[in-house]
Amino acid sequence: MAEPSLNFVNSGLRNTSKLIVLSLVAVALLLLDNRYSVVNATRSHIATAMYPLQWLAQQPINAFAKSIIFFESQQHLNLENKQLKEQNAQLKMRIHQQEVQLKTVAKLDQLTELQKAALPQSQVAQIVSNISNPLADRFIIDKGSQHAVMEGDPVSDENGLIGQITAVRPYSAEVTLITNGNSVIPAMVMRTGVRTLVYGHSGSLDLRYFPANASLLQNDLLVTSGMDSIYPAGIPIATVKQAQNGNGSPYYRAQIEPIAHLRNSNFVLVIPQKKVQTLTSQAETSAANISSNRHD
Repeated sequence: MAEPSLNFVNSGLRNTSKLIVLSLVAVALLLLDNRYSVVNATRSHIATAMYPLQWLAQQPINAFAKSIIFFESQQHLNLENKQLKEQNAQLKMRIHQQEVQLKTVAKLDQLTELQKAALPQSQVAQIVSNISNPLADRFIIDKGSQHAVMEGDPVSDENGLIGQITAVRPYSAEVTLITNGNSVIPAMVMRTGVRTLVYGHSGSLDLRYFPANASLLQNDLLVTSGMDSIYPAGIPIATVKQAQNGNGSPYYRAQIEPIAHLRNSNFVLVIPQKKVQTLTSQAETSAANISSNRHD
């Protein structure tokens, strides 16, 4: 006789029976929960015992939420930092531009005041080009023959002599700095009136033949002497930085420095040549004489 086979899968209660049993247990627990405090206490102890497990289970979720908040905050801060840097750069650029504009306006005001006070026949011109080389001894201004600018006219800034007009076009002109090697300026020492010549020399100025028997001191001011038909008298040229006399030489060994800001100016004064001023004065005098004779 064959023995019955063991079947662990199909053994036990059926699903319907399990549902009924579990339902009865649930009803019994509900009745006990309402009537007896022992169940509440047991449940409280179980909840207390399970709290560490619940806390541990909650930590990955909390950490994930905090990480999301952190990365969002970090991204927000990075974006704000970038915007602040851009705004800071823009503000700095505006400040620099305003400083340059203020300096330019101040220099222009000084030139205008100088023009009104001492050189009424001169005119203000703007530097528009430096011949594509910041170290060049020439630059271009925005005034030309249509503005009565002539070749040979002296040019100065608010401090002193810069150069001379060497080429003229209808609406622009070329200015050669006084430091050009071909530049020779009749000058005199403001303190003593001793006349001399100032030479341009490789981007600087040279006082070559100042007599040793005359007085020349440090910080003496050299100005145009007016002893030619180009430069009016009294325009500052340079200051004496060093003056040495002796060693058997008939001339001083001197170092001089230009007064004008040769490469930092934006506006300059174009001064009519001395002979032009003289001719204009003579013409005005003649016109005045003719007018008075007519009235007589």
